[in-house]
Amino acid sequence: MLIDSHCHLPDKRYELDPAQIIKEAAGEGVEKIISVGTSLQSSRDVLKLAKEFNNVYAVIGVYPHEDLDKSLSEIETGLKEILNSSRTQIVGIGECGLDVPQGDPGYKTRNIEEQRELFKLQLGLASQRGLPVVLHNRHADTEMLDVLELFRTTKLTGVAHCFASDWEVAKDLLHMNYYVSFSATVTYPSADKLLLEAAKNIPRDRLIVETDAPYLPPQGHRGEINYPKYVKITAAKIASIRNSSLEEIEGYTYQNTCRLFNL
Repeated sequence: MLIDSHCHLPDKRYELDPAQIIKEAAGEGVEKIISVGTSLQSSRDVLKLAKEFNNVYAVIGVYPHEDLDKSLSEIETGLKEILNSSRTQIVGIGECGLDVPQGDPGYKTRNIEEQRELFKLQLGLASQRGLPVVLHNRHADTEMLDVLELFRTTKLTGVAHCFASDWEVAKDLLHMNYYVSFSATVTYPSADKLLLEAAKNIPRDRLIVETDAPYLPPQGHRGEINYPKYVKITAAKIASIRNSSLEEIEGYTYQNTCRLFNL
């Protein structure tokens, strides 16, 4: 019994429609799927699917480099409108955070100061609504932790999505009451030893797994489209890293995800 804690069901990269994706995932024991927005429009789209399928849940938010044509005020208004349109299907805010590309990313970006303000806006909304946050962090460990520290007294919690840092960063997140989620990057031969150390040491009550589908397919499917059904491959790799059984990993990552998102 599994949950894919992070995918993007409305993404046009998929070669299957959402109903087929959900059906195939169920065939691999994936009973619930959390679909995550990255812009106002994709947030509306994930909510629509969550209303259509009773085992799909929505997380709404704006990624650091999305909705560049909108002001912070417009984004805040848009997110509040989406939040007010659903009482049960929206289970979190995100993915939101900080993203520092290395070199020329080939797409338009927000500078780090604007990213911080967008991040704080969404953390504030999550705190006000009593929802967990789904954190995006690329090459911004220190900056992300500094922003999260500003909200430490609000009892805000959430998950570090697609964790790619080391055990020291993971410990800081754990001390702030966050969960840590691993994607199929742990299955890659090139997986950093520091990342694998974190995967081994995360307390069992804070560990979560995800696909980030359609991105980051697991080893054996590289170059293909990723799907929620493949979360089982990541869970199996985590079991190997932790010298545990797949059934045990499935059990407590399922419980942890349900606890965090109040499913």
